[in-house]
Amino acid sequence: MDVQFVNPVITAVLNVLKMMARIEPKPGTPKKKNRNDPVHGKNVTGLISMVGDKANASIALTFTESAILHIATNMLPTAPSQIDGVVIDLAGELANMVLGSAKTELDNKGFSLQLSLPTIIMGSDYLIAHKTKAPIIVLPFTMPEGDFFLEVSYEET
Repeated sequence: MDVQFVNPVITAVLNVLKMMARIEPKPGTPKKKNRNDPVHGKNVTGLISMVGDKANASIALTFTESAILHIATNMLPTAPSQIDGVVIDLAGELANMVLGSAKTELDNKGFSLQLSLPTIIMGSDYLIAHKTKAPIIVLPFTMPEGDFFLEVSYEET
């Protein structure tokens, strides 16, 4: 995995949540993920694929129920008590904001990629279908209110 690609995305995650939700999550230790490992527990994932002339990438932001409800409480005018349509949309919009924020730096580093619209996945025990064949790196983030995970897959074509 190219750290020149991953680092701008991690920075964008931290900046977007700090600016939009007044949250400063702590990044954990990255690890390689097996493609067949499901996401356990009640979660919401925003998944975005990226395609370019020289590379493809896929980014997923997966929020535990407690994490997305806390983020939504800080970002929305009314605090949600459960995952609803607005909270689900927020997960996709967060993925969109993160990649929108990272895109300028990625472009400056030579990663010319077009972003897709976010795909939202919600439920328990589901697989995230990255549109790449490259390894998937998972970076956990922790907050007192809940955890979330960034998955990144990048391949040169």
